[in-house]
Formats: sequence, structure tokens, C-alpha cells
Amino acid sequence: MNMTSRERFLTALNGKEPDMIPIFDYIYSRPLYKEVLGYIPEGYEAEAVMRCSAKIGYDCGVVPFGGQSGFQLGESLRYKDEWGTTYEKSENTWPTDGPIDFPIKSLEDLRNYEWPDPDEDWRLDGIRTAVRIATENRMSVLGSVRGPFSAAWMLTGFSEFLIMFYENREVVDTVLTKVTDFFVRGAQRMAEAGVDAIQFADDYGSNTAPFFSPAQFREIILPHTGRLVKEINKTGVPAMMHSDGHIMPLLDDLVETGIFSCHPMERSAGMDIREIKSLYGDRLALVGNVNNKTTLVSGNEEDILNEVVDCISAAAPGGGYILASDHSLHDDIPNKNVFALYNAGRKHGKYPLKLPE
Repeated sequence: MNMTSRERFLTALNGKEPDMIPIFDYIYSRPLYKEVLGYIPEGYEAEAVMRCSAKIGYDCGVVPFGGQSGFQLGESLRYKDEWGTTYEKSENTWPTDGPIDFPIKSLEDLRNYEWPDPDEDWRLDGIRTAVRIATENRMSVLGSVRGPFSAAWMLTGFSEFLIMFYENREVVDTVLTKVTDFFVRGAQRMAEAGVDAIQFADDYGSNTAPFFSPAQFREIILPHTGRLVKEINKTGVPAMMHSDGHIMPLLDDLVETGIFSCHPMERSAGMDIREIKSLYGDRLALVGNVNNKTTLVSGNEEDILNEVVDCISAAAPGGGYILASDHSLHDDIPNKNVFALYNAGRKHGKYPLKLPE
């Protein structure tokens, strides 16, 4: 039975076998937009993301809830966004910019802070565009919100937030609560607008280890992550997780929150897709794991084929696998390698699986 892209994506997300393995990615590559669409968008814009995804043949496009910081049109190299975080534009970080200064550095700053309103109508502009284009192409829309930890430290500074774990827990707990409130409401609004799933992006680890001990994570971060996941799932659309880094020591707790999937399972961070499938394959859809730092950047078509087949053989039997890079498609990845990934997935991703020896 041939499925639509939307049916295929949701079937795999729910841990079952679709007609073939769904494919999607975060498209952060200007050369890819140029070749596929004929132009480079000014930033990560819903129209461009969805049109490019559809033309490549992806089953899903990813669009954020309006108000996630890190991008602003204009010629100014430095700017302050609505959250009060200061950014500096850089060629190396397109389509988002890097934070360089933060609004909450003390309890007094917190008490005087004015929180953005998640109910402003403009925040759904990109989502409405994405749903319209997805409907035209019978594909899925994955709405995105920022997770509690990432949203919180982007108001205080990363190292400063970790120090506050010990020196100013009132700031930590209040900021985590407030940003979770904002993105819970954002998730609710996106679900009402017609997205098919909602992914929260919250990086919990470096290439070698989590940023905190499992005990710290359970005490400080997990209650807020759990609340976000619970509220997303209550909307009737599944909660998906994005977390970079080596997060194996945290996965037991994260799975217990009720997440439907784990993305992107970074190879370079030691995320073993076979181990994750063995431990959680009956509870999680697995998404990603094709190396976007080595294989997709400098590998040839055979290298990419071999890694795609490795991912499929490890994670796809029985269903519950979505093919993607282990983070995103960026400027350093040749377009031919993006297409090689897609073509390998379509060639070897049909159920029942028949993989090369």
C-alpha cells in the first residue's frame, strides 16, 4: 500500500512499519536552497523550508513557533531580541545568530524582567504557511519549540546558568518555569493550527558526556521537561525530542516522560543507534544518525550508502525509524551528498526490508 508522506511519517513516529522509511532534515544549507529553489532565503523561513523539503521529496518539514530567538532581518551586526538577549550576526552560524549577552544575571534582573506573550497572533504566521504547503503536498509539519534548559540558559548565559544551580536556585527554578510556560502555550497553539507533531529542542550534552549528572538532571531540569512533554502529548499530537550530544545516561529518565522519539542521535558523540534500538525500540521512534560532520561532508556516494544502510539495518526492522542526518544539513555538505542520502534511503528503505549483504 502506498502511503502519503504524512501517513508515512506518522506511522513510523508511532513505532510501526510504513510503506517505506520516512526521510526529512533540518535544512540549514544555503547552497541547497539555491539549487532546489533557485534562491537563498534571508533566514529559516517557513515558505522556503516547506517548498525545499517538498521538492527534495522529504516526508516532513520543520518550522518553529514564532519567538524562538536567534534571527533578525536587517544590516545591524548586533541586535537585542524580544527576550532581551543580544546577538551578533556571523556567516558561520546562518541561519541563526550567536548570543553574546544576556538579560538575567541576578535575582533583581529576574524581578524586573518582562516575559514575552506567547499568544501574540504573529507567532503562528510561519506555522500557518507550513500547514498550507504541507496540505498541498500531503506531507507532515513538525512544529518546533525550545526546551526548558536551552531556553533558560539563553536568558542567563550557559556557564552562568550552571553556576546558578549552586548559587542561585531561585533564578534557575523561576526561569525554567517561565520559559516552559511560554513553550507549552506555543505547543498548544501550534497543535490547534494543525501541525502533526511537536519537537522540543533541548541540548543536554557535549560530545563526550551530559552537561550535568543524572541526579542533577532529575532534580532540576527533568520536572520541566516532563511537564512540557506531558502538555504537548495532551494536545493530541506526539512530542518528539531533539538533543545533541552524548545523552545516554539521561535516556532512561527522558523516555519515562513520554517522548515519542529521539533525534538526532549524534554519531560523533557516541550515540550508538543499535544500543538505543535494543534498549528503547519498543517505546521510541529513532530519528537520524547519519554523520553530518564527516560522512556527509567529505564522504562519497558509497560512504553515504553504507552509513544509510547501517542505520536502516540497526533501527528500521519492525518500524519506528525515520532517516535523517545526525543534526542538520549545513553549508559544508555538498548538495550531491544530500541527494545521495535521500536516494539511498528511498532505494533501501522500502518495507519489507531487503538490505544488501
